[in-house]
Amino acid sequence: MNKKNILLTFLLLTIFAATSILALLTAKKITDINTSTSSSDNPDFFMINAIYTKFNSEGKIRNRIRTDKITHQVTENIYLFDNPKITLHNLKEEPWYITSKQGKSEQGKSKIHLWNNVRIIQKPGANNSDFDISTNSITFYPDTKFAETKQAVKMIQHGDIVNSVGAEVDFKTGVVKLLSKIKMLYQIQ
Repeated sequence: MNKKNILLTFLLLTIFAATSILALLTAKKITDINTSTSSSDNPDFFMINAIYTKFNSEGKIRNRIRTDKITHQVTENIYLFDNPKITLHNLKEEPWYITSKQGKSEQGKSKIHLWNNVRIIQKPGANNSDFDISTNSITFYPDTKFAETKQAVKMIQHGDIVNSVGAEVDFKTGVVKLLSKIKMLYQIQ
C-alpha cells in the first residue's frame, strides 16, 4: 500500500469515528430532553374555559364549577384551577357563589382548596338573608356542601360587619359558624 492510500484510509476512519461520536452525543441530548419533558410533574391535560356541572337525582343542577383553566397533575392526581367560580344550588334558597383566584382539588373532586381572594356570596331571597364572606383561603367539600377555614374572615350581612378567625359554612342549612376572635360592627338603622 502506498502512503496515499494509507493516509486516505486513516482520514476516512477518523471522519467515521468523529461522526459516530457526534451522533452518540446528539442522541444522548435528545434522550435527556425527552426524559425531562416527560417528567411526572408535568400535566397530562388541561382545559380552557371549563364548566363542570353536577345534577341531583331529580335532574336539577346541584353544583357547577367554572374555571378559566384547569390543569391535571399526574403525579399527585390533583387539579389546579385558575379563577374558579363555584355555584351551589339549594331547593328553597338563592344559590351560593364561591370565587377565588386559584384552587386545587384533591381526592378527585371531593376536596377543593381555594385561595387568594376567596369570596362566598348569597343574595337575599324569600327564605334566606344576604351573605358576603371574604377570606384568604378555604377548603370546600362539594359532596357535603361544607367549607371551612382557619384564616381571618370578614362577613357582611344586612350591612353589619363581623370579623373572625376561622369559620365553617354549611351550605345546605345556610349556617355560618364563626370560630374565634369574633368582632362585630353593628349598624343601627
